[in-house]
Amino acid sequence: MGHTVNFRSTKESYKDKKQTKKPKEDWVIFENTHEPIVDPGTWETAQRCRAVKRRTDTTGEANPLTGLLYCSDCGKRLFNHRKQPSQKISKATGSTINESGRSDYYCPSYSSGRGDCSIHFISSKTANALILEAIKRTSGFAKNNEADFMEMLREESAIKQAEAAKSHRRQIAKNEKRIAELDLLFRKTYEDFAARRLTEKRFEQLSGGYESEQAELEKLTAELRTELDAFDTDSVRGDKFMELTRRSTDFTELTPAMLHEFIEKVVVHEADKSSGIREQRIDIYLNYIGQFDVPEWFEVEDDTPAKLLTPDEQKRAKWREYARVAREKKRIAKMQEQQKTA
Repeated sequence: MGHTVNFRSTKESYKDKKQTKKPKEDWVIFENTHEPIVDPGTWETAQRCRAVKRRTDTTGEANPLTGLLYCSDCGKRLFNHRKQPSQKISKATGSTINESGRSDYYCPSYSSGRGDCSIHFISSKTANALILEAIKRTSGFAKNNEADFMEMLREESAIKQAEAAKSHRRQIAKNEKRIAELDLLFRKTYEDFAARRLTEKRFEQLSGGYESEQAELEKLTAELRTELDAFDTDSVRGDKFMELTRRSTDFTELTPAMLHEFIEKVVVHEADKSSGIREQRIDIYLNYIGQFDVPEWFEVEDDTPAKLLTPDEQKRAKWREYARVAREKKRIAKMQEQQKTA
């Protein structure tokens, strides 16, 4: 990025050949000292990719969705389960049956078997399709309606900042009240110690606890004030998203590069089957703009050529439609039966 990083290591003596690495908080970074190789956005994307460990399967490849899918309840990253294509012999006919491979995601708390969370199941195919659709719709709306897009971002950002500012002010007032109480407690403790009503050991224990709590509250209050001041100067980063959409022209297929450039995270909720139809909520957060709801009136022009289904795919599609109609009939009959009994 064109920065120089100094003081990453040290030596006990100039005669010593062994270097000792220093923690990152002790590094000193001098910005813009030379020509950058990559832009900050590419650098940040690369660091996010490196921060997540991705298991490779027997083919030597890792699923690019790993590290982006999160459980809505426990907040952990979803775990990837893969099943490679295989062949087995039918016991009834003796013929060979080809089983297709699968790639699914589960909550790791559910997979551990302790019952800490529910499954939060989603297939990689479904996740890829939903993510690609979200990128296409949001990018298409931003390109075709840039003024409306920027206005919606400003309104949404203003609402979020107002809510956060209100919460920050409440917390600051609460911290300041507690700091004043700690001052009073410390003064009273010192008076008890001076009057010999407290031993020196007990005085050190109480005063040390008060001082550490007060220092932590003062640090937290300073951070909240800094964030509160930053709300007034914080600008919407819609221009960065617009620049990203202008660089990307092909949205027919979700590539790993597109995935990491556009997606911040995907939150997967537990599926609901109470109505007889499996319904699942998926929250997709885009880089720079977060979760963005495209107006319903906007339609994306799809230039993707129609795909011809094979006979097997046509047969499976018919069975899925038959099962859907049967479930719908069953659900309607159940509702009518409940109305009669009521």
